[in-house]
Amino acid sequence: MNDDIKDAPRKPSIPDRIILGIGHAAAWLIAVLIVTILVQVILRYVFAKSFVALEEIQWHIYAVVIMLGISYSYVKDSHIRLDIMHSRFSRPTKEKIEIMGIICFLWPMIFVFFMHSLPFVAESFRVGEGSDAPMGLDYRWAIKSIIPISFFLLFLGSVSRLKQAIKYLKTEYLKTNHSKTNYLNNRKGSNGS
Repeated sequence: MNDDIKDAPRKPSIPDRIILGIGHAAAWLIAVLIVTILVQVILRYVFAKSFVALEEIQWHIYAVVIMLGISYSYVKDSHIRLDIMHSRFSRPTKEKIEIMGIICFLWPMIFVFFMHSLPFVAESFRVGEGSDAPMGLDYRWAIKSIIPISFFLLFLGSVSRLKQAIKYLKTEYLKTNHSKTNYLNNRKGSNGS
């Protein structure tokens, strides 16, 4: 997170709080994942047993954590950006770039992924898709439904971030114009005396 944004305390919006709560809950799935992996390793190497369902649940947990982590990292401003250039810009320039990035790149990408994932999930639900493995997990549609959910959460986070950027630029604009007006009024007052 850049220093300008880090120093400015702000109350998270309702969508931000929802996303952060979901992100924190998803983070606990890492503990479940570790236990699942340990159980799988012990079963395989100590008891010479293997369960396909345990292997599949590991992939499902990875998917949930990663997909929900996208919106979480965006809200926390811990996503990857071109820091070489970004760190050299002023805060107003950063906010303008953020606005353009959200509108021109992020929202179209979210729209494409969201719209293409809905029929993907619907078809999986319609056919009752399950694992191809004989002892695998059923209800493949449930894990696939994380795709549109995660992109919807990312959209909510981006709307919140867009509002922040616009609010900052409005505030900055008003401050700049107010100080210019005061300067001009002071000049007129000193010239008139």
